[in-house]
Amino acid sequence: MIVTSQTLIYCAGAAKAGTSWLFDTLYAHPDCFFPTTKELHYWDALQGGHGGFFRDQLPDRIADIRGRYEQTSDEGQRAYQEANMADIQRWYDQFDGKTRDDAAYLDYVGIGRVEAKIVGDFTPAYANLPVDWMRQMVEVHGDVKAIYLLREPVDRLWSHFRMDAADEAGALAKMDAFLDGGEEIVARRSNPRQALNRLGEVLSPERLHVELFERLFSQAALTRICDFLGIRRVSAAFEKKVHMSGKGTLDDNRRARAQHALRQQYNFIERFLGGLPDEWTQKMVTA
Repeated sequence: MIVTSQTLIYCAGAAKAGTSWLFDTLYAHPDCFFPTTKELHYWDALQGGHGGFFRDQLPDRIADIRGRYEQTSDEGQRAYQEANMADIQRWYDQFDGKTRDDAAYLDYVGIGRVEAKIVGDFTPAYANLPVDWMRQMVEVHGDVKAIYLLREPVDRLWSHFRMDAADEAGALAKMDAFLDGGEEIVARRSNPRQALNRLGEVLSPERLHVELFERLFSQAALTRICDFLGIRRVSAAFEKKVHMSGKGTLDDNRRARAQHALRQQYNFIERFLGGLPDEWTQKMVTA
């Protein structure tokens, strides 16, 4: 275990629950440092043996950024894109997707290398790790905290399908497949009960912060997060939209069926929070 005065934070999900907005907001915070490479997939690559899949995507990400870089004249945007391409290339050169090197990983995220109080890794897929791997994530450094963003379960699921599909018809087809017992990968990402139970096993309550997506884009929520991390309170671009899914409307029948399919999640969250958020109950429908 490497011990320094820095806090290592993980944002372990949930996917499609505001993690990109929070990453951008904390990236700009003067007390924080993050590589521009969001979603490192270090721990899940080692655990699942699929690091090659993520690594093979990195050259295409660089090419995509370079294409946008060549089209913009905004100096601030170009500077960020240059840093992003360099960070991705460094991660590609450093991590082969299968060889564990915790010291190199910690160096990459900034432990002992930068002055920032907070450094970290925003990879929502970590929410699906087995508890023994979550424990290794926590034990890699002497001061670790985690943030988990909760979103109304059907809204999160529907957003995920709209992101993956080419259009509304494709998203509805994916929802129908889920309701018929398919879409297993997305279904596994729709399990905050499992994620929070496992995170709760490896972190004490004061080291785990849960925030609602529906309240995230507010000064009150950002203040709670800053206080949890022990950093200066700041404001942010609360109206900024990051990685929005395609548009589409989910009919009441499918929503009701999805609510039923996810009923264990609602029941858990009701117990976990002491009641379902009003923002959720207002959307609930009956078949």
